[in-house]
Amino acid sequence: MEELTTDSLQLTIEPLKKNYMKSIIKNISGIALMAWVILTAVSCNGFLEEELISDRTTDNYYVDEQGYEDLVKSAYSPLREIHKLRGLTLLGTDIFTRPGDPALGGLNQFNEYSAQAINPQDGNSAVYWTFLYAAIARANTALDRAPEVSMDDAIKTIRVSEIKFLRALYYFYLVQQFGDIPLPLTEITEVVTTAERIPEAQVYEQIIKDLEEAIPALPPAQEEYGRVTKGAAQHLLAKVYLTRGYRDFAGSDDFAKAASIATDVINSGQYQLLDTFGEVFQQGNEENNEILFAVQYSVNTVLNGDGNDAHSLFGQGVDGLIGMDRSSTYNRQQATYVPTRYLSSLYDTDMDTRYDITFLRIFYATVDKGDVKVGDTVLYFPKWDQPWTVERMAAADYLVVNYDEYYMNVAKQNQFPPLWKFFEAGLPYGDDKGTRDLFVFRLAETHLIAAEAYLKAGNEPKALEHINAVRRRAGAPGMKDAMELSSVTLDDILDERARELCGEEPRWTELKRTGKLIERVKLYNERASEANTIKDFHLLRPIPLSQIERSSNTVSQNPGY
Repeated sequence: MEELTTDSLQLTIEPLKKNYMKSIIKNISGIALMAWVILTAVSCNGFLEEELISDRTTDNYYVDEQGYEDLVKSAYSPLREIHKLRGLTLLGTDIFTRPGDPALGGLNQFNEYSAQAINPQDGNSAVYWTFLYAAIARANTALDRAPEVSMDDAIKTIRVSEIKFLRALYYFYLVQQFGDIPLPLTEITEVVTTAERIPEAQVYEQIIKDLEEAIPALPPAQEEYGRVTKGAAQHLLAKVYLTRGYRDFAGSDDFAKAASIATDVINSGQYQLLDTFGEVFQQGNEENNEILFAVQYSVNTVLNGDGNDAHSLFGQGVDGLIGMDRSSTYNRQQATYVPTRYLSSLYDTDMDTRYDITFLRIFYATVDKGDVKVGDTVLYFPKWDQPWTVERMAAADYLVVNYDEYYMNVAKQNQFPPLWKFFEAGLPYGDDKGTRDLFVFRLAETHLIAAEAYLKAGNEPKALEHINAVRRRAGAPGMKDAMELSSVTLDDILDERARELCGEEPRWTELKRTGKLIERVKLYNERASEANTIKDFHLLRPIPLSQIERSSNTVSQNPGY
């Protein structure tokens, strides 16, 4: 068997040769906030180690520093489960789809905006709704209890600001998906049977209020890694202003405010783009200078709950190929969120180093079987823009899948190059309990927020400055100048977000914000385009039927559902 190697592919295979270990244990554990049992998390430096506290009521526990610190930590813990609910943020977009031959059926109806899948009974929307409101309830409790807590006032002010950031984040996620929503801002201390949907404009006002109150009190850096910082809150506020800027209730200077705030983060000196894109995703380097905010996990899997499953969701099954087994070598590959061909086509494969960091294009045998020996090439994906000829493919003694055959050719088992940047070495096959942190905000996105905000504010030179900062970093040696754009459009920025942030950003809300969701789904999501069912009303998700049914008053449904 031939062993296929190229210089450009070595970087993608390097993680197979090294098992990077985290030097700092960090975790915000899953915390059950109950009246008499509180599971808290504290780290090796004071934030992240587990302790079980029982036989205490909320009324007599959240009164001193220890109790209040535990309450604040409990408001962080939902970040894990919320960010694992990717169906509403990735599927049915221009860059993620589902596999399968349309002629054989089995298409994912959520990706295709099917009425059978996206409706008030849909579990995806209901779970997202429920988790976020549970998180908001914890935040409201922490804010309402703060005045009576006996602890250092300076520390308490910081903790209250962290909570205001978290509540703003949770409401931002909800309002983008559902539009008008209930807006509880106080602790629930008795049974509530009614719900009132508050107009989007007021929800955005509250989100901005929380963030503008939090930012002055938040420190540029926290002693305990993982807590909210000033830069993280500014990043979120810039994105909120950018998002509201497209709405008919926007302030006249929302885009200018977004641009200014994002620029403040970039110029703060607290963060910097790493030298290469690959360094950002190097296992063991999650605590790097580009990260503003991340969902925390620990190398101690006992503290991780269900863990970070990002390594297993963007691939396809390879263990059925000759020479491949169910081992940890390539993680468990599941085709949950499949990169569209459009996503691959966005990269200039000669200039853009992100292509071979983002995707894995070569698989080597992991077991001996017949003529195939460990280390032989088993599966190869040529660069999307450099397909192999039929003759060259026939001459190869391994499976070759060209760009035009991705997830379409049943004979080739619907293969496609999986996203690779989330790979985690050393996990047992089938173990989804990854230990790597999940990035929520990083400085590359701050630059792209600034680029979009400046563009919408009419300042194209500044927009170019920020998008080109990201593009230059991605350029191969000697090609950084060639990576720079000389003009920029909104579509250019969306394409750049896809190259830089695929799998990280909530793509659905990015497209919705810019008014590009329907257009781009029809153009680039082949499955959804074939179904041709996406409509204007799909710009909002259905209010869960469970919420409507358990409310004693009448709660309106979003149009179209």
